Amino acid sequence: MTMRLRNLALPGLFWLFVAYLFLPLLVMAAMGFRDSNFVAFPIHSWTTKWYGEVLLDRDVMEALWLSAKVAVASTVISVAVGLPVAFAVARTSGIARGLLIALILLPAFLPVVVSAISLRIFIGRIGLETGTAAIAFGHAVGSVPFVVIMVLTRLNTMGRNMADAARNLGADDVIILVRIVLPCLSPALLGAFMFCLLLSFEDFVRSFFLGGFEQTFPVLLFARLRFGFDPGLAAISTIVLIATTGFGLYAERFVRKRSLRSETSLTSGAKND
Repeated sequence: MTMRLRNLALPGLFWLFVAYLFLPLLVMAAMGFRDSNFVAFPIHSWTTKWYGEVLLDRDVMEALWLSAKVAVASTVISVAVGLPVAFAVARTSGIARGLLIALILLPAFLPVVVSAISLRIFIGRIGLETGTAAIAFGHAVGSVPFVVIMVLTRLNTMGRNMADAARNLGADDVIILVRIVLPCLSPALLGAFMFCLLLSFEDFVRSFFLGGFEQTFPVLLFARLRFGFDPGLAAISTIVLIATTGFGLYAERFVRKRSLRSETSLTSGAKND
């Protein structure tokens, strides 16, 4: 009897969790096709006019473009900073390694509001004005820990056999880095790059505190929703949701293929050693 209840309860809890995750998204998507500005169910009249109107909305397009620019800039900064930091951590051991990892992960565990306010005060002290550069800098601060952990995990699985073999054959550190280490790290770097892009694109809190008069897409949504429901925002949010979901699925598949290819090269390299 207990086993039967468990077999019934587990699927029920699973589908309840799925509904909790996806039902709000489905409601939002449906609202983008509603013919009126009022939120009510059932929907008696459907239309696609909001999609056409919002795609011609200059403010929305500028906000999307700003979010895309910030995402690319912050991701480049995050990878450029996180990669050498991961190399440095990989060379340490014992208590020093644990302390370094804890220090690097601290921005990821801090409440986002606390981090955003701290960054706002900091950029004011160093003379950096709020705007695109400040947003990109703030997003990078939140993304670097994830880059470090992803690269460090990959470094730990690589080992040192191939690098040591290349060094014994006369290769210098630059050749080892370019011809061996970076190709083996490519799945982790690609994964970190794509993850940071998505993380930055949807970041609201840091964008809100650091953007000044410039509005990223999440900030624009918040500003407009304060004045009531807008079906156009539901429409553009649905488009963004589909685009980011598709990008995420493609990124996961692409990184998985690169990872398998890299694992194959590592295995063959180890056999040759």
